[in-house]
Amino acid sequence: MSRRVGRNAYTGLFNDVVLLAARVVVGGIFVAHGWQKYDQGFAATEKFLGGLGVPQPAIAAQVATFVELGGGALLIVGLFAPIAGVVLAAQMAGAIWYAHRGTEVFVDQGGWELAAALGVGALVLGVIAPGRLTLDQIFTWPFKAKAARRRAEKEEAEAAAAAARPPYVEEGVTLRG
Repeated sequence: MSRRVGRNAYTGLFNDVVLLAARVVVGGIFVAHGWQKYDQGFAATEKFLGGLGVPQPAIAAQVATFVELGGGALLIVGLFAPIAGVVLAAQMAGAIWYAHRGTEVFVDQGGWELAAALGVGALVLGVIAPGRLTLDQIFTWPFKAKAARRRAEKEEAEAAAAAARPPYVEEGVTLRG
């Protein structure tokens, strides 16, 4: 059951569509960056990462490529969104540390703004508010419905049992000392 906190609470179809659009944009940028690394080849990505001082650049090139491709795709469709959001945010934290540390803010000057925005965006969309238009929601819906049915049946049975019990009457006892 959703609880409205105010006019802009994260409920309703409009908000779910907005969150879907945000997941598609942020996830799409990650997929594009991952595809760019894949398309230029692991050797070129390894050389670039090695020049930045990334440890184990051969492994890091493959991890970065597949995290961005896979994590971006998972974020778009909303499948394992919390895991994808955290992993993508960690990827961007590494990018900021190795590639953008000590630079200006702005991306056109080699700055960290894009990596920070993507990382925080992925984290928020994955963990805080992926919305209801996700594959996670579709796959878990039958289980949530079954659990709600069980809760309702249990509450109904408890109410019937309470109604059938005689009222509790406390008898007065006087103790003499």
